[in-house]
Amino acid sequence: MGARMKRKAAIIYVVACAGAVVGLLWICVTPHEPTYEGRALSSWMDDYQNSPDGAKRGRAEAAIQQIGANGLPTLLRMAGAKDSALKSKLLVLAHKQSFIRFRFKTPDYYHARATYGFGALGPAAKPTVPALIGLLQDKDRQVRASAAQCLSLIGPEATDAVPALIQALNEEGNGYGPVLINSMVALGAIHSEPEIVVPLLLEYVNGPRKDWNYNISAMDALGRYREKAKSAVPAILPFLSDTDEGHRFSADAALCAIDPQAAAQALKK
Repeated sequence: MGARMKRKAAIIYVVACAGAVVGLLWICVTPHEPTYEGRALSSWMDDYQNSPDGAKRGRAEAAIQQIGANGLPTLLRMAGAKDSALKSKLLVLAHKQSFIRFRFKTPDYYHARATYGFGALGPAAKPTVPALIGLLQDKDRQVRASAAQCLSLIGPEATDAVPALIQALNEEGNGYGPVLINSMVALGAIHSEPEIVVPLLLEYVNGPRKDWNYNISAMDALGRYREKAKSAVPAILPFLSDTDEGHRFSADAALCAIDPQAAAQALKK
């Protein structure tokens, strides 16, 4: 075989390998999705999240709701997305070739996509709560943060997740911020079991976890409990005169939601 034929054979081999790698990556990173009116769920979620046109956004929300339960497996897959060992190896191989260029999606991309769908479905996504509770215990901290955020979008219908969210706060310690913040947001959105959750959140306001700097998230969550969080008022009041504007704003909003009378009296001083 001549040198020219060898080069041609080598090029064909490399292109074939590159094509195989891209094909495998496509299988690994492109989930199969349900459709509505000929458009995939992700396409509708793009409109729901990004469109400045209210009418277009409304159509997208209605489309996601029409897909409904059929879209929940896709949303859960997105919420729990992470790079597998196989995908990581394929990406290394893909970067070693230069014949085919492509953009691959990161887990963060899919986590964000999941929130669009859960945001549109809200309480209708309740059937996913057990699976999201499972994701809250995943070894991947980004997956845990994603699960907590999705639970916050389901709202009060996700009340079964409260013990797991409390566990997430306690196990995370002063660790990965998104898990802590998203868990607080979820607890506030669900606003159940105040006898357990309010004292826990207060640990971040004036308790042993105050110096972890999650005061704002804790006060925002307490505000969602409204009058059920009245015991938090004495701890929140000092933040009205805090040097940090964010602290003052969150304290005022929380007090107005929990005890409007106490907030009005504090403003008069």
